[in-house]
Amino acid sequence: MKKFKELEESLQNELIDICKDDPYNLNPEFLYMNIFNSSGNIQTLSKVFEVSELLINRIKEEGKK
Repeated sequence: MKKFKELEESLQNELIDICKDDPYNLNPEFLYMNIFNSSGNIQTLSKVFEVSELLINRIKEEGKK
């Protein structure tokens, strides 16, 4: 698993923007780690984390590189 700082800048920025709007002040690195380490299908993860399926796919793919 890549560290948050090793991800593409656009992916980092997208996670940061999501967390800025979060009422619980979620940490973008924590969100990334939780999504990357979660198992299950993309649709379920998208609903659980309240993010797009595309973002889930990007995190899973990018984190493996």
